[in-house]
Amino acid sequence: MLQRRPDRAFAAAVVCAYLPVALFAIGHHEMWRDELHCWLVARDSATPWDVVHNRRYDGQPPLWYLLLWVLQKLTHDPLSMQIAHVAIALAVVWVFASRAPFGRPVRALFPFGYFLAYEYVALSRCYGLALLLALLVCVHHPRRFTQPWRTAGLLVALGLTATVSTVVTIAYAATLVLDAVGLLRRGDPSRARAWIPIGAAVAACLAAALCAWPPGDSTVAHVRWPDTLPDDTAPTRLIVALAPIPHADFFFWNSNALLWWEPFRGVAIYVALAAAAWIVFVLSRDRTSWVLFVTGSLGLLVLFGLVYGGDVRHHGFFFVLLLMGAWLSAESPARAGFRDSASKATLVAVLVAHVAGTPIALYYDAKYIFSSGRRAADVLRDKGLADALLVAEMDYPATAVLGQLGDASAYSPRTGRTFSFVKWTRDRKWEPTDQETLAFAARKGAEQGRDAVLIMNRPLLPELVDGTRVTRIAELYDSMIEEENFYIYRVMRQ
Repeated sequence: MLQRRPDRAFAAAVVCAYLPVALFAIGHHEMWRDELHCWLVARDSATPWDVVHNRRYDGQPPLWYLLLWVLQKLTHDPLSMQIAHVAIALAVVWVFASRAPFGRPVRALFPFGYFLAYEYVALSRCYGLALLLALLVCVHHPRRFTQPWRTAGLLVALGLTATVSTVVTIAYAATLVLDAVGLLRRGDPSRARAWIPIGAAVAACLAAALCAWPPGDSTVAHVRWPDTLPDDTAPTRLIVALAPIPHADFFFWNSNALLWWEPFRGVAIYVALAAAAWIVFVLSRDRTSWVLFVTGSLGLLVLFGLVYGGDVRHHGFFFVLLLMGAWLSAESPARAGFRDSASKATLVAVLVAHVAGTPIALYYDAKYIFSSGRRAADVLRDKGLADALLVAEMDYPATAVLGQLGDASAYSPRTGRTFSFVKWTRDRKWEPTDQETLAFAARKGAEQGRDAVLIMNRPLLPELVDGTRVTRIAELYDSMIEEENFYIYRVMRQ
């Protein structure tokens, strides 16, 4: 198959048009706990193996954490994570705009959809990197058996980036197995090399499963048959991926306008199944494309239905599977026909829906405070308390504050231990009363000979804030992430 020449001039123009959008999105976004949790794991790990060990309660493979480990050791500033994330998003746009086998209108539309213009650029997580690797797999697909080691490397990286991308790796490996069997039957000389990327993908997925499997004392979701499924059951996550249009209000994030609309919820499962069947049909001209989509979608259904329901960023990998399938189908040597035209038209329709969701997300994230973590950290710095004895209740929202304070850590009344990132252990699954929290903070202050600063994500009972033993420092209560409203108090040592 002849390779398309990269459309570099056009791609450069698209990247230049996209860059202001990316900078606006990330410049108006306050990092929240999930972003800074990964940064703190990297910050407090001395070696790469420590990174792998410290993130074992998170249920995610380690590649993103390892990348952050390098950034943290070089810069010590979480801003570098955001810069790197924008660079990854720009690379995604460049690869798609220069190499995707679609017309220029489609390649120009793609970067301005909800995922690329908001979810996978504003929020510094592993999913943008996973998308980049998935597109690179598509770019290299025609040479998957002539240059198997490159494909193997991409699949290892994809499998170790995120749990959802591990599912994509499994799906692509399934297509490689079918190809390898065909080569074996034909006696093709490249049949031996065909198993190199397959073996690499299997090894990566096994490693990812071992990394994601939670320890025995973990409260992270385990594989199980759920007692009940919510109304918007796992198949309806496909609708979120195809039409990620948020509900237009303060709590836009992780919402979906269609599923929010009550009349639609009753038929959502049927619409999702019909959409899945249509996608399989339009991709069916190319075996690799439809097998990739079907296998990957079934894997995501198992993940969302039996392990973890997920949020919009996770559900977006149904779209990643569609994108990969449409890409590989467009490059297929099979004769073009109705299904080829329908595949491209379907992709256009999905991208138009994505673009419709972008202004809502950008507007509300810019207008309101996503997380008050940075503001709480600024308050502590302004009052000379960045190095104070910190006590945090609850623990996991406080990572949004600790990640902004250099080398800060805090004590947890739940475990009695210091923490920066949270380990999701069973011993923290109880709720101390306000009186117990204050007594813990005062006792720690007495042990260290200094007053404690208490970071709460709810206000203390008014009668406990007496202005002498307990003094209010700040109240920050307008965060979009409800758990990341912060109430800061000074607690006198006993």
